Amino acid sequence: MTPANLQIVRLSEALPDELPALQAEAAAEGYRFVEGILEEWDAGRYLAGDDRNALFALYCGGALAAIGAVTPDPYDPAPDLLRIRHVYVRPGDRRAGVGRSLASALIQQGLALAPRLSLNAADAGAAAFWEAMGFQPDAGGTRRTHLLMR
Repeated sequence: MTPANLQIVRLSEALPDELPALQAEAAAEGYRFVEGILEEWDAGRYLAGDDRNALFALYCGGALAAIGAVTPDPYDPAPDLLRIRHVYVRPGDRRAGVGRSLASALIQQGLALAPRLSLNAADAGAAAFWEAMGFQPDAGGTRRTHLLMR
Protein backbone atom coordinates (compact mmCIF):
# COMPACT_ATOMS: atom_id res chain seq x y z
CA MET A 1 0.00 0.00 0.00
CA THR A 2 1.33 3.42 -0.95
CA PRO A 3 0.25 6.41 1.12
CA ALA A 4 -1.74 8.99 -0.84
CA ASN A 5 0.10 11.94 0.69
CA LEU A 6 3.54 11.24 -0.80
CA GLN A 7 5.54 13.79 -2.76
CA ILE A 8 8.83 12.97 -4.50
CA VAL A 9 11.07 15.95 -5.24
CA ARG A 10 14.27 16.01 -7.25
CA LEU A 11 16.75 18.15 -5.33
CA SER A 12 18.99 20.47 -7.33
CA GLU A 13 18.84 23.87 -5.63
CA ALA A 14 18.76 23.21 -1.88
CA LEU A 15 18.87 20.33 0.55
CA PRO A 16 15.86 19.79 2.84
CA ASP A 17 15.99 21.59 6.18
CA GLU A 18 15.14 18.25 7.82
CA LEU A 19 18.19 16.48 6.36
CA PRO A 20 20.35 16.85 9.52
CA ALA A 21 17.63 15.12 11.59
CA LEU A 22 17.36 12.33 9.01
CA GLN A 23 21.16 12.02 8.98
CA ALA A 24 21.21 11.75 12.78
CA GLU A 25 18.56 9.00 12.69
CA ALA A 26 20.59 7.09 10.11
CA ALA A 27 23.78 7.45 12.16
CA ALA A 28 21.95 6.22 15.28
CA GLU A 29 21.15 3.04 13.33
CA GLY A 30 24.81 2.72 12.29
CA TYR A 31 24.32 3.98 8.73
CA ARG A 32 26.85 6.63 7.69
CA PHE A 33 26.03 6.77 3.98
CA VAL A 34 23.65 9.73 4.34
CA GLU A 35 26.75 11.80 5.11
CA GLY A 36 27.89 11.06 1.57
CA ILE A 37 24.99 13.09 0.26
CA LEU A 38 26.37 16.21 1.97
CA GLU A 39 29.86 15.65 0.57
CA GLU A 40 28.55 15.09 -2.95
CA TRP A 41 26.16 18.05 -2.69
CA ASP A 42 29.02 20.33 -1.62
CA ALA A 43 31.05 19.04 -4.59
CA GLY A 44 28.23 20.10 -6.94
CA ARG A 45 27.29 16.59 -8.04
CA TYR A 46 23.51 17.14 -8.01
CA LEU A 47 23.21 20.45 -9.85
CA ALA A 48 20.43 20.71 -12.40
CA GLY A 49 21.30 19.62 -15.91
CA ASP A 50 23.01 16.28 -15.25
CA ASP A 51 20.37 13.56 -15.23
CA ARG A 52 22.99 10.89 -14.46
CA ASN A 53 23.35 12.45 -10.98
CA ALA A 54 19.91 12.75 -9.40
CA LEU A 55 19.03 13.18 -5.74
CA PHE A 56 15.43 12.62 -4.66
CA ALA A 57 13.65 13.42 -1.40
CA LEU A 58 10.35 11.81 -0.50
CA TYR A 59 7.94 13.67 1.73
CA CYS A 60 5.06 12.00 3.55
CA GLY A 61 2.45 14.40 4.86
CA GLY A 62 4.87 17.28 4.26
CA ALA A 63 7.69 15.76 6.37
CA LEU A 64 10.93 14.37 4.95
CA ALA A 65 10.56 10.59 5.08
CA ALA A 66 13.30 9.30 2.77
CA ILE A 67 16.18 10.27 0.52
CA GLY A 68 18.18 8.55 -2.19
CA ALA A 69 20.30 9.10 -5.27
CA VAL A 70 21.21 7.59 -8.60
CA THR A 71 24.70 8.38 -9.93
CA PRO A 72 27.40 6.92 -12.13
CA ASP A 73 28.86 3.98 -10.21
CA PRO A 74 31.96 5.35 -8.43
CA TYR A 75 33.42 1.84 -8.18
CA ASP A 76 32.78 0.64 -11.74
CA PRO A 77 33.32 3.09 -14.63
CA ALA A 78 31.30 1.08 -17.17
CA PRO A 79 29.36 3.62 -19.28
CA ASP A 80 26.22 1.44 -19.31
CA LEU A 81 25.96 1.32 -15.50
CA LEU A 82 24.44 3.67 -12.91
CA ARG A 83 24.26 3.10 -9.15
CA ILE A 84 21.49 3.64 -6.61
CA ARG A 85 23.10 5.16 -3.53
CA HIS A 86 22.50 6.83 -0.19
CA VAL A 87 18.96 5.46 0.20
CA TYR A 88 17.52 5.94 3.67
CA VAL A 89 13.94 5.71 4.91
CA ARG A 90 13.09 6.94 8.39
CA PRO A 91 12.15 4.06 10.70
CA GLY A 92 8.65 5.42 11.32
CA ASP A 93 7.97 5.48 7.57
CA ARG A 94 9.13 1.95 6.79
CA ARG A 95 6.71 -0.76 5.70
CA ALA A 96 4.22 1.85 4.51
CA GLY A 97 5.15 2.08 0.81
CA VAL A 98 7.57 4.99 1.28
CA GLY A 99 10.72 3.02 0.40
CA ARG A 100 9.01 1.31 -2.53
CA SER A 101 7.88 4.67 -3.91
CA LEU A 102 11.35 6.19 -3.63
CA ALA A 103 13.02 3.07 -5.05
CA SER A 104 10.61 3.09 -8.01
CA ALA A 105 11.52 6.71 -8.79
CA LEU A 106 15.26 5.94 -8.56
CA ILE A 107 14.93 2.85 -10.75
CA GLN A 108 12.86 4.75 -13.32
CA GLN A 109 15.42 7.57 -13.44
CA GLY A 110 18.35 5.17 -13.70
CA LEU A 111 16.95 2.78 -16.29
CA ALA A 112 15.90 5.71 -18.50
CA LEU A 113 19.62 6.50 -18.84
CA ALA A 114 21.46 3.19 -18.54
CA PRO A 115 20.60 -0.49 -19.09
CA ARG A 116 22.13 -1.61 -15.77
CA LEU A 117 21.78 -0.42 -12.18
CA SER A 118 23.96 -1.51 -9.28
CA LEU A 119 23.78 -1.03 -5.52
CA ASN A 120 25.36 -2.20 -2.29
CA ALA A 121 22.72 -3.40 0.16
CA ALA A 122 23.68 -2.35 3.69
CA ASP A 123 22.24 -5.45 5.39
CA ALA A 124 20.02 -8.50 4.90
CA GLY A 125 16.83 -6.44 5.24
CA ALA A 126 17.98 -4.04 2.54
CA ALA A 127 19.00 -6.95 0.32
CA ALA A 128 15.53 -8.50 0.64
CA PHE A 129 13.91 -5.13 -0.12
CA TRP A 130 15.97 -4.56 -3.28
CA GLU A 131 15.41 -8.13 -4.44
CA ALA A 132 11.66 -7.53 -4.07
CA MET A 133 12.19 -4.48 -6.32
CA GLY A 134 13.71 -6.71 -9.04
CA PHE A 135 17.43 -6.59 -8.28
CA GLN A 136 19.42 -9.83 -8.42
CA PRO A 137 22.32 -10.68 -6.09
CA ASP A 138 25.58 -10.03 -7.91
CA ALA A 139 29.17 -10.30 -6.77
CA GLY A 140 30.65 -9.59 -10.21
CA GLY A 141 31.41 -5.93 -9.63
CA THR A 142 33.44 -3.82 -7.29
CA ARG A 143 31.65 -3.03 -4.02
CA ARG A 144 28.22 -4.07 -5.23
CA THR A 145 25.81 -6.68 -3.92
CA HIS A 146 22.98 -6.37 -6.46
CA LEU A 147 22.35 -5.64 -10.12
CA LEU A 148 19.22 -4.82 -12.13
CA MET A 149 19.12 -4.97 -15.92
CA ARG A 150 16.40 -3.62 -18.19
